[in-house]
Amino acid sequence: MKSNILGICGQVDEVIICDNSPKENSELFTFECSEQVKYVWFGENRGLSRAFNTVLKDDQFAWSDDDYIIYFDQDSSISDGHIGRMISEFDALRAAGHPVGCIGPVFYNTSNGTEERPKQRTPLSDNSYIVASIITSSMLCTYGNMRKIDFWNENIFLDMADWDICWRMQAAGMLCCMTEVAVLKHSLGNGEKKIGPIRLRVGSAFREYYQIRECLHLLFRSYTPFKFRIRFLAMLFVRSPLHLLFLDHRKERIKYIALGIRDFFKKEHGELKR
Repeated sequence: MKSNILGICGQVDEVIICDNSPKENSELFTFECSEQVKYVWFGENRGLSRAFNTVLKDDQFAWSDDDYIIYFDQDSSISDGHIGRMISEFDALRAAGHPVGCIGPVFYNTSNGTEERPKQRTPLSDNSYIVASIITSSMLCTYGNMRKIDFWNENIFLDMADWDICWRMQAAGMLCCMTEVAVLKHSLGNGEKKIGPIRLRVGSAFREYYQIRECLHLLFRSYTPFKFRIRFLAMLFVRSPLHLLFLDHRKERIKYIALGIRDFFKKEHGELKR
């Protein structure tokens, strides 16, 4: 994590670390670029969306609408000039008249050793294209664009919060883009398991809870694209049975899937109450 933060520090004015852990960890972030780093500890797990919103709505940071914001997971690493290239492409697309809401790089998935691009994409320039969604890590936007959609959706705790951001930006008339000008090294899950022609992304059993609960929540949102509604139905009725058949910790997965369905109907949105 330290090397990743150092790599980011040299490319931005300020790094804000959101810590959702129960233990205060500020001593871990005292190193060369500490003057650029602001550590925010919540003392509880607020989830991705609420944690980000706490910072975005905090007057101490004196946000302006034209401030650039780029989000990173703790395990993502970037090359020199990554953020500058992203900003330049974002600005070039807007200068060409495209209402870009957010932009993300192609990412190299270290879990399977491949560069991942969506199959469905619409060319926008020599380097970029319109896509349905991008991942949170290395998502670049402006504070003004976040404000237009009332920031992150705190009803989405963890998984799919990035999809929700992209779809609400699209519903507000903005574009979600991916660009080739930068590549992000990023790990999705704990690898993959191949069953014939099917590839199952391996993740922790407890993540089944959030994935099921949030996919049910988004299934009924008006801004969710139709193809993703179909995808969510497949998650419920195809992917979940495959996970139970072929992935480990079957009993735990059954428990978390059942809890996710239960808590959707109970309208629970925060951390799983164990």
